[in-house]
Amino acid sequence: MGKGEVVMNLLLCAIVILGAGTLVIKKFKAQTVLLLGGLIMMLGAYFLGYTTEFVEAKKGTGMMFFDAFEWINNTTAKDAAGLGLMIMTCTGFAKYMDHIGASSRLVTTAIKPLQAMKAPYLVLSLTFLVNMFMSLVIPSASGLAMLMMVTIFPILVRLGVSPVGAAAAVATGHLLDIGPASATSLLVSKTVGLGVEEYFVGYQLKVYIICGIVTAVAHYIWQQYMDKKSGHVPSEVVHTEAQEEVAVGPLVYLVLPFLPLVFMLGFSKYGIAGIKMNVNLAMFLSLFIAMVFEFIRFRDFRKVAASIQTFFKGMGDQFTNTVTLIVAGETFAFGLTSLGIVNEFVAFIKTFSIQADIVGVIVSGIILVLSIVMGSGVASMFAFSPLVPNFAKELGGNAITMLLGMQNAASVGRLLSPISAVMIAVAGVANISSFDLVKRTAVPVLITFITSTICILIFH
Repeated sequence: MGKGEVVMNLLLCAIVILGAGTLVIKKFKAQTVLLLGGLIMMLGAYFLGYTTEFVEAKKGTGMMFFDAFEWINNTTAKDAAGLGLMIMTCTGFAKYMDHIGASSRLVTTAIKPLQAMKAPYLVLSLTFLVNMFMSLVIPSASGLAMLMMVTIFPILVRLGVSPVGAAAAVATGHLLDIGPASATSLLVSKTVGLGVEEYFVGYQLKVYIICGIVTAVAHYIWQQYMDKKSGHVPSEVVHTEAQEEVAVGPLVYLVLPFLPLVFMLGFSKYGIAGIKMNVNLAMFLSLFIAMVFEFIRFRDFRKVAASIQTFFKGMGDQFTNTVTLIVAGETFAFGLTSLGIVNEFVAFIKTFSIQADIVGVIVSGIILVLSIVMGSGVASMFAFSPLVPNFAKELGGNAITMLLGMQNAASVGRLLSPISAVMIAVAGVANISSFDLVKRTAVPVLITFITSTICILIFH
């Protein structure tokens, strides 16, 4: 590719990326923006003579313009049946756990010992750790935060923590997306062809534990310091938005959210290796067991049968939100690839002899910024993760560790964004500004990002 062609490609990419970023910031749907951006770059690559085909000749429609849409059709079919189905079943199961009161039972039981403690900022730090532990089996950051706001938030305030300090500990509970139920974890494992349980145990878990401990200490120091600095006076009155009473299932239900994790780790190289287990199978098995529990509880098959609609509705909602985003993100990434930008980026990096590890840190920093701006780490991950394996290979780096850094950056980025769903939700319940909440989450979260980066460089 000549210098003039490179400049033309870079210009087109810059226009599309800046335009897409502007529209997303203005609250246009990311799916539509990424899809159109990808199509523009794909068709631009064709008309400029950089791409001769979008699909294999034998699968083509006979017209390049139609082939661009055929590529989207093929990608949708592949993703809906593969990664998309995994994400949908995970979400469906999580919704069912909410519906039957298993998630709320797990949370209320986990925080019960904390209620007897009288050291406010120690309870705050422990609350954060419990919150993080819950995130392993409750994949929705906003859903988990709302449960914690109903249960532990009033307790923290009565102990003497400021509402904004308590809200910060709650909001950051979903600090890093981790575990088989996480959409971005499933994305990474699928992108690199690694089992999600191997990715969880071999790459995520150690980093997750260290980041959790470090961030808990950071919360203890930072929230206490900020409360003193602001002249906070403890109050017994807790002002929150009115919340619906949370339905809590029987005590035995606290085991149900863990079932998929138990199945996936139990039937793997970490347990019984002779039986094959995948995400979808683990979710459906767990759903069946939960249905049995519900039947024993109510002895009403009609009620149990009707409740399963919650599972399928959760699947449908996730198709609308995340699976469409996967397709749009892949289209955007394919558009960049069609213009040869990835190859040019690799060539540029090689000229400066920058190590792959350092490139990984730079890319993670970019994802962090994008997540803050967009209010979501999912969109940036789905848009750029398909590009990583190729340029990691060209640079002699490890695609898994690069994607792990990006995933963690995307996770912490939303906790630095006043427009992210979890920050707005928590701030609304606590009757505080989401910008004030960001001031309280900023230091612990940035410490998390630094800790995560160092851990990845050391361990992997």
